[in-house]
Amino acid sequence: MSSPTLNYLIIDDLEQPPEQRVGTLVRLCGRRDSPKTREGAIELVRRLWEEDLLPADRFANGIHQDSIMAVSEPTDTQNLLPVERGAQELCQLLNLQVTHQQTCQEARPLVSLVQAVLDNERSLTPEELELASDRKTGKLLQKVASSHAELSRFRDAMSGDAQLILEIIRAEMPGDVAIQSPDSVTNGATTTSK
Repeated sequence: MSSPTLNYLIIDDLEQPPEQRVGTLVRLCGRRDSPKTREGAIELVRRLWEEDLLPADRFANGIHQDSIMAVSEPTDTQNLLPVERGAQELCQLLNLQVTHQQTCQEARPLVSLVQAVLDNERSLTPEELELASDRKTGKLLQKVASSHAELSRFRDAMSGDAQLILEIIRAEMPGDVAIQSPDSVTNGATTTSK
């Protein structure tokens, strides 16, 4: 049996428009995407680049966590049962949802800055000016937009089979139906019939 693999795309320059971005595809042994496996992918690409095994013009802005994205391999879904396809979709949806929520959480400190710029009713404070001029702010806003877009696109493309997983889970949960003894219903009181 072959070892499970993870695929990562390390993007050269995040400042390029998405349709012009290029990167390096890396395959690692591993079962699931994690900060540890992402760091392993980054270290592998750094080593290859330093050893001149990748073009010298790559990674002009360095290699960092924002440069990496997990890429799922296309699978042959024709041979999968709907419930199996649903489980795959649900796992991917969960990953995308977590990524999006974590990105939004990171961006929360930018709310007043973004609101001030959008409303155009007041000047920015010195702190907001400093935050607005920081390159990380723009990258974080782009990250919020791309995680939202990726989540929306995936939801639109889902087959609907993920609902089967929810139905299976619900079927295994104890429901409202319960068998009780007559004594427990009447609290031990006796009833007389005429």
